[in-house]
Amino acid sequence: MVSNHFDRPTLWIFAGPNGSGKSTVYSDAFLQDFDGSIWIINPDLLTTEIKEMEGLEQQAANLAAVQRIEAWLHASLGVRRSVGVETVLSTPKYRKLVEKARNLGFSVRLVYVVLKSAELQMERIRIRVAKGGHDVPEDKVFGRRKRSFEQLQWFLDQADRVDMFDNSGAAPRRIGEKQDDGTIIVDPSAPGDLIEALQAGTD
Repeated sequence: MVSNHFDRPTLWIFAGPNGSGKSTVYSDAFLQDFDGSIWIINPDLLTTEIKEMEGLEQQAANLAAVQRIEAWLHASLGVRRSVGVETVLSTPKYRKLVEKARNLGFSVRLVYVVLKSAELQMERIRIRVAKGGHDVPEDKVFGRRKRSFEQLQWFLDQADRVDMFDNSGAAPRRIGEKQDDGTIIVDPSAPGDLIEALQAGTD
């Protein structure tokens, strides 16, 4: 859960490549200065719970999780309740959700978390697996990083507020934000492949 004091409901999107530590960032102190609470849907945790509680195989659990997440998100929008979701953002599947939220008067807030390289993502994933977490094949890690960066510009344009973090070090470091006039500011120290993708997206 994170908290929120806005009268206007908010759709939170916590995005970034596999292994970047999205959950760590959104549980951090910078999100805890609001009153109330927001339900953050974590697809990986939900899939694991479905497998364990309902005895489904991985593929069936994945499908069930996707269907339930979509239903919960749209139900939350329907009752104007703030809600958040984690995503790698490697496909355009959440575009319609963002458009619907904006049409219903929601604020859209994007928190994007990245590591300096796909190799570091793999290292973090191996640590996670050693602790009992889920694995991600190496080819998917590299491919999804590229596709996530390619999708990012559209979501930057649509979001009312954007916070971008490099989570490579001991603590998340802010590397980008969206200013009040809509300008996206990205620190030159941000990962080079991220900067290149954003430059390509604005050409």
